[in-house]
Amino acid sequence: MLAPIDVRDRDLYEPEQFDIGEAHQSALEGVLIPRAELEERVAALGSALADEHRSNPDFYPVCVLKGAMRFFVDLLCEVDLAVPYSEGIVHTSRYDSGPTTETPAVEFFDEDRLAGKDVVLVEDILHEGHTLATLRDRVAAHDPNSVTIVTLFEVDVDRDVDVDPAYSGFLLPDSFFVGYGLDYEERHRDLRHLGVLDRAIWDD
Repeated sequence: MLAPIDVRDRDLYEPEQFDIGEAHQSALEGVLIPRAELEERVAALGSALADEHRSNPDFYPVCVLKGAMRFFVDLLCEVDLAVPYSEGIVHTSRYDSGPTTETPAVEFFDEDRLAGKDVVLVEDILHEGHTLATLRDRVAAHDPNSVTIVTLFEVDVDRDVDVDPAYSGFLLPDSFFVGYGLDYEERHRDLRHLGVLDRAIWDD
């Protein structure tokens, strides 16, 4: 278990303080978490997972595509186990050109391998929780030994579903974040810091 670091009341860094290019700078209200702090926290999460699963051949991390891919890769680089293990991926979708849907679409690529595994769902950001709740229940239907949720970012909002990550990196204020895999209309995923998107861009 690893509780999140609370950054809800943290002041933003000015985008101009970072060498991130004009396209990113002009789109951001500010930077909330710099790259070095993200890397340090990912290392701590990976170390905690390794401590729990050190000699566990049934450790089965699952990447929730596609936003969590960067976090997933960096996290597993920090998970040094004494035994080999397999990995899984899953694609979920809640968004299209219209409103969000309450029941996300879930597409597993290795669903038949979940039985008997200690499944670790690796997500980039927990907001309303519908996606992770649906995914957790879908995994549970395939007789895993356990299901654990790891998220790098957890947004402070009221949720109408029960989702409780065992490992969480940061507790964020309710805003629109980009960077480190998070995007806005497929832009800004490559930003190496966690930035707050300018409200004028997304709130129209």
